[in-house]
Amino acid sequence: MMKNILTIDVEEYFYSEYVRNPSYVEYRTPHNLEYVLEILNEFGVSATFFVVGEIVEKFPEVVKKIHERGHELAFHGWYHEPLWRLNAENLRTEIKKFSSFAKKKCLGFRAPHFSLNNETKWALKVLEDTGFIYDSSIFPMKTPLYGVWRAPTTPYKPSHEDVAKEDENGKLWEFPLLVYPLFAFKIPVAGGFYLRFFPINLIKKAVQRMNKHGFPAIIYIHNWELDPAMPKQKLGLLESFITYTNIRQTERKLKHLLSNFQFMSFADFIKEKGSHLFNLRV
Repeated sequence: MMKNILTIDVEEYFYSEYVRNPSYVEYRTPHNLEYVLEILNEFGVSATFFVVGEIVEKFPEVVKKIHERGHELAFHGWYHEPLWRLNAENLRTEIKKFSSFAKKKCLGFRAPHFSLNNETKWALKVLEDTGFIYDSSIFPMKTPLYGVWRAPTTPYKPSHEDVAKEDENGKLWEFPLLVYPLFAFKIPVAGGFYLRFFPINLIKKAVQRMNKHGFPAIIYIHNWELDPAMPKQKLGLLESFITYTNIRQTERKLKHLLSNFQFMSFADFIKEKGSHLFNLRV
C-alpha cells in the first residue's frame, strides 16, 4: 500500500489571519500536543511536525516530546508571519534562531498560511542556502489568501523564476498539498478547514487518486483542531465559519484516514525513497 505523508502544523489558533488581535490570548500547545501524540501512537504513525518558533522558545519541552516519540521536527516560521510580511534577511534570522532550539538539523519548511508564491519566491534561495531539503507550502489552486493555480500537484523542484514551473536542476523539493481535480476546478482537501468541511469520502477519493498515480498525498491538521477545550473568540461571520466549522469532527475524520491509509513523516519518506534523491546523508 502506498504510504502518504501526515503533517501537524503546531501553532496557536490565534496565529490565523482570521483570528488576528483576539480579545484574549491563551497558549494551549502544551495541553493539546500531548493529545495529538497519543492519537499517532494509537495508530503507530510517524508524522512531521511543522512548529512555530515562538512556541519552542516558550515551551522547549515540545521539541523533546516530538523527538522522543519518533516524529520529525520541521520549521513553520517564528511568529507564523506569512512570507509577504517578511524579506530574505528576516527569514534567515528566523531560521537561525529556530535552529538553536531544534536540537537536530531540520530538513523541511512550511510557510505560514501557505504563503510561498511568485511574489515570495525569494524564499526558495534562502531555504536552499540554509540547508533545507524540502518545502511543503504550495496549494496548487487559488484562494483569496494563498495558492499557486498552475503549480504541479505532485512533488517537483520549483524554479526560482516561476514557482509553478519545474527546474530539474533545482536543489529544493516541493511537496504540494492535496487537491482533488473536478472539471476545471481543483478542490483543496488536504486538511485544516477543508478536512472539517468536505465529506470524508471526497477526501478519501483524493488520496486514492494520488496514490493511483504513484505519489503520496500530503495531509495536514492543526494541533488546536484536536483541542476539546479550545477557547471560542467572538469573530466575524466568515472568520468564525472558517475557524470553528465542524471542529468537533476533526478527530473522527483524522482517525478515519489513519484507519484506511498508511502515513509517515517526510523524513521517513526520504529515507525510504533513497537519500541520494534528496542530496542528503541519513
